[in-house]
Amino acid sequence: MLSADPKSLILWCLAAFICGSIPFGLVLVKLAGKGDVRAHGSGNIGATNVVRVGGKALGIVTLLLDILKGFLPVFLAKKLGVGSDLLALMALAAVLGHAFTPWLKFQGGKGVATALGVLLAVDVQLMIVPMGIFLFALWLTRYVSLGSILAAAMVPVQLLRGAWAFSWGATMSRNMGPILPWLALAILVIWKHRENIKRLQDGTESKLWGAKKEPANG
Repeated sequence: MLSADPKSLILWCLAAFICGSIPFGLVLVKLAGKGDVRAHGSGNIGATNVVRVGGKALGIVTLLLDILKGFLPVFLAKKLGVGSDLLALMALAAVLGHAFTPWLKFQGGKGVATALGVLLAVDVQLMIVPMGIFLFALWLTRYVSLGSILAAAMVPVQLLRGAWAFSWGATMSRNMGPILPWLALAILVIWKHRENIKRLQDGTESKLWGAKKEPANG
């Protein structure tokens, strides 16, 4: 395991933040000659809004690249022996980069795809329950935003359950260390959906298919 000294911590997290900050949705839509994705739909740079502006193919490419930019730095760090505490901080840094990209005056997306990427990099099993919750909520309600919110909430819940079941006392407190960044990540994703939550409460949120109302998650 690599030593998580302050210099290493800062460099790894900075690398994850920069990688996560690349606004692929904005770049791809502009390259396709569709203008600024932020000027249309929900105004978001995520894959859902890219679909609205540039079509399904462009949206799929954006989704894959947003997943990759979260996956790549964390996966490389894991392969080099970085411990779980630092991997959790890197995961949070990558999603923060997407949500507050410095290239767009610290305005960005909601971080769902990038969060999926970091989960895949750390442990594929971590995404099974959140993905199942997302798909079930989407099937039941057709709201991408609701599925994303519930999926994000499940990440720290399942990690906390695992830590609690694993051990007690001092060992338990050590197991809690990596959970805190994941909790912050989940809160960030949910907070970035605050407008969607309001529209869900008002009954004006758009569904993935069916009649459209107001611009929704992206």
